[in-house]
Amino acid sequence: MGTGGGRAGRRGGRVVRRLSLILVALAVALIVAGCADEHPLDTLTPAGPDAEEINDLFFPVLGVAIIVFFLVQGAIIYLAVRYRARRRAAAAAAGTDGDESDDLYGDEEYPEQVHGNLRLELAWTIVPTILLTVISVFTLISLVELNKVSAAEDDLRVTVVGQQWWWEFQYHLDGDTETPPDIVTANEMVIPVGQQVPLEITSRDVIHSFWVPRLNGKKDAVPGRTHPWVIEADEPGRYMGVCQEYCGLSHAYMRNYTVVLTQAEWNEWVEGQLVDAVPLEPGDPGYEGQEVFLANCANCHVVNGVTDVNLDGVPDGMDDYDGDNGDDDITSALVAGAAPNLTHLASRTTFAGSIFDLYEDRAKRIPYLEVAERGYLNRGDLEAWIRNAPERKANDADGARGMTAFPGLSDGEIDALVEYLTTLR
Repeated sequence: MGTGGGRAGRRGGRVVRRLSLILVALAVALIVAGCADEHPLDTLTPAGPDAEEINDLFFPVLGVAIIVFFLVQGAIIYLAVRYRARRRAAAAAAGTDGDESDDLYGDEEYPEQVHGNLRLELAWTIVPTILLTVISVFTLISLVELNKVSAAEDDLRVTVVGQQWWWEFQYHLDGDTETPPDIVTANEMVIPVGQQVPLEITSRDVIHSFWVPRLNGKKDAVPGRTHPWVIEADEPGRYMGVCQEYCGLSHAYMRNYTVVLTQAEWNEWVEGQLVDAVPLEPGDPGYEGQEVFLANCANCHVVNGVTDVNLDGVPDGMDDYDGDNGDDDITSALVAGAAPNLTHLASRTTFAGSIFDLYEDRAKRIPYLEVAERGYLNRGDLEAWIRNAPERKANDADGARGMTAFPGLSDGEIDALVEYLTTLR
């Protein structure tokens, strides 16, 4: 009997230690989560009407789930305790050590056996059915609200294109997504505050999923199809988003930001983005870097007014922008191979799928429109990315998925290239 009790005690001690480790791990995870940067993936602090709609549905459903959880778990614990087998006491009464396999409990230890209880069975069938029906009705109402588009036909619309492993945003200022975009950016979508912006979400290669949790739920990006969605923010700021559908090697590093500006700031941003870059002449600051760029980068990257990716003898511009360097359908390109449009790279705050800051400390205290002028360039990460991108972010450059390495560029050429990129404002 003593031996059996010792084993049981040791087993109990191991269980307690394991539970303690689990609780400590959970506590550490919560603390680490609380140390996120100023733009966390936070679904509980909505910053737009669509996220508010999701939040208003989430908490009541969570409350119901918690009540059901405690009712079910409470019943299980009660039954386990109330009708637990007292083997040690039964063994003592029988004069054994508790290790034998004989029946030591006696008939009186078992609860009364009952076959069926109509009232209980009806209750635990009808009550959950009613509960789930009510939740389903409110869920459907929320889904209808989330898909409502209040924007006018000629208002801003953005085509969101997922690609391994970054996001492209094509702006149609007149709302016509069947024509070439007016502006193209990568990884950072800039919108005006308080205005609903309809989105058309698609992909060039595999299935992705676009998600900015503080502004709306996720929407899949599927090659060959476009899925409508909307986004709107109640206050200016920068809201982090991610790809929410596993899409390969660097899925975890396929991020994006939605930058929300006041209407006046957004108008100013649009005005600047509509201006093409001007080819530099010998003697201009950045000219040597432009030559390095044209010789090594212009096969993939577009700089409107400077590059000629499709080799038609005319500098690239929005009028003939096809989105994938070869397919005329800008919304349903099916092959990888496109690279971020760099016309106004220096006006953004991140690069490489938004995993690196373009400026030190992400210019947190500098207005978005002033980062190119006042921000301190993150030269170390930018140069390392140019030299060997696959080393900084896993990709499949040989399969036209991700940026290739440039081991042949000298330090001087990379310095010159970085200087040129800083002129792209």
